[in-house]
Formats: sequence, C-alpha cells, structure tokens
Amino acid sequence: MILSVNNINKSFHEVPILKNVSFHIEDYEKAAIVGINGAGKTTLLRIIMGELSADEGLVTLAKDKTIGYLSQQEAVSGENTIYQELLCVKQDILDMEQRMHTVELQMKTADNERLSGLMETYASLTHAYETANGYAYKSELVGVLRGLGFTQEEFYKPVSTLSGGQKTRVALGKLLLLKPNLIILDEPTNHLDIASKEILEDALNAYEGTVLYVSHDRYFINKITDKIAELTSSDLTVYLGDYDYYVDKKVEEAEIKKLEAEKVPQTAEVKTTPANMSFAEQKRLQSEQRKVERQIDEIETNIEKYETQIEALEMEMTKPEVFQ
Repeated sequence: MILSVNNINKSFHEVPILKNVSFHIEDYEKAAIVGINGAGKTTLLRIIMGELSADEGLVTLAKDKTIGYLSQQEAVSGENTIYQELLCVKQDILDMEQRMHTVELQMKTADNERLSGLMETYASLTHAYETANGYAYKSELVGVLRGLGFTQEEFYKPVSTLSGGQKTRVALGKLLLLKPNLIILDEPTNHLDIASKEILEDALNAYEGTVLYVSHDRYFINKITDKIAELTSSDLTVYLGDYDYYVDKKVEEAEIKKLEAEKVPQTAEVKTTPANMSFAEQKRLQSEQRKVERQIDEIETNIEKYETQIEALEMEMTKPEVFQ
C-alpha cells in the first residue's frame, strides 16, 4: 500500500464537505476519483497533498515514497522553451556537470599535491553523475517529449505560446521526469483535444508508478483505470474495475434497492438454475457477461489492427530496397 486515507472530515463555514472518507491505493494502481461537482474531490486531493488540513482523520504515505501533483490551475509559463522547461527538472545533474567541468580545468594546472585531491573529488562527482543517470538524461528528456506528442521542431517553442492542452502536457512531462512513486492529477483532460487525450492515456498507462486522479471523462477513465472511488455528500465507495464496471454496479445497486423497497417475496427453496436465480445473482451474471463481451470486442478489434499492420509490413518487405 502506497497511500492510506482514513476517516477524513472537512467542513467550510460549518458546511460539511467530506464525511468519514476512507480508502487506500496500492502500488502501481491507476485509480480515479469520481463524483458530481461540489462533492469535494479537489478538496480531498489538496488534503492528501498537505495544502489543506483535515478537521479530522489521517493521510499516510508509505515510507520513502514520493508524490508528484498537477492541479487544475497549475500551468507552465514564461519564456523558456519546451525543452528548457523540462530541463529545469534535471538542474541537479546540470550543476554536477558544471562542477565536473570546473574540476577538469583545475586539474590541468594543479601541482602533484593538489592534483590528488582534485582527482578524488572528480571520481566522486562522476560516480554521483552516473548514479543520477547523467550520461543519458538528454535522451530520457527527448523520449518523454516525444512520448507526449511533441515533435523535434516544437521542442524549441516558448511555453508562453502554447495552448492550454500543450501546457498541461509539458507540466506532466516534468512530473514524468521526476519519477515520483505516486502521481496525483486534478482533471488532467481539461483543455485537451482528442489526440492529446490519447497521448495522455498512453503516457499514464506506460508510467511504472501509481496514478490517482480526478476526472469526469468516462472514456479517459475507462482507458487507464483499475479502481474507481466514488465520492458523494455522504461517503466514499470503492469499485474495483473500469468505468463501465462502475456504471454496471451502480445500475445493479439501484435495481436491488428498488427490489428491496418493493419487498418482493422470495420462495423458500431456490434452485440454482438460471431461471430461479436471485435477482442480484442474475444481475451479477449479466454484468460479467457484458464485461466479457466488451473484452471480446476489444480483442477482435486488436486482431484486425494487427493483421492490417502485418499486411502492410509484408508489402513493405517486398520492396527491393527494403529487402536488401
């Protein structure tokens, strides 16, 4: 478990916003917090980040774990280029490079007595530089930018000229370079077009850490989520599945409540045949069936896509210049 939230309560001007909110996030999970506007989703994130204090309750981050946070309002600005903005994340490596260069110059003119100490300093710096991935940070930075959909020509555009969606991608790029164990995002798809959303989906799916985010975009949630925490005015409920599973469970819960309210009589003996299953069991099986059908549709779509790619590659291989 990387994050635990226990019995959080928060009120503003005596109006309750969060009531006994509890949930936890496991390592490597991709979890979404959903709920209507005003349910307290952003407030909950700010309490987790320590920007707000809870009236009651406790937030616990696992030992030696780090968090990166991207709020709704946070955006990059200034006259840095996109490349320079991400390069700021590697300032510690840049500082080590400068110190190494300084020591190199000093060694060229040092006498034998001083040279020994400089060589020890240089060896220590190079070891720290290598440990910090200093020899590969440029390729790492370029890989993140390309993974976020930026072309080589765009690397040198000032961030002040970017759209809101592009600025969000730059801010996310900085988080990805920092490599926190847990990334927390508040409405990350705001201002993003369809292509940018797909890029964001791919980046978060590929991220090897844990992701917790707030979103209203059901299609985005479906792509990258394996746990949903629904926040209401009265409590928080966790559903282990994607958005479609969450919707199915909500429908099932509503139908069960309706059935219970109507007090439908149950027979004393219930056979285990489909026709005589309980209403709840029938709904559960129907939900599972729909989930399997969606998975089959997705597999068939992928097969068709891969067959098309194979055919294109086979055609490409028939070209003499490629074959050689």
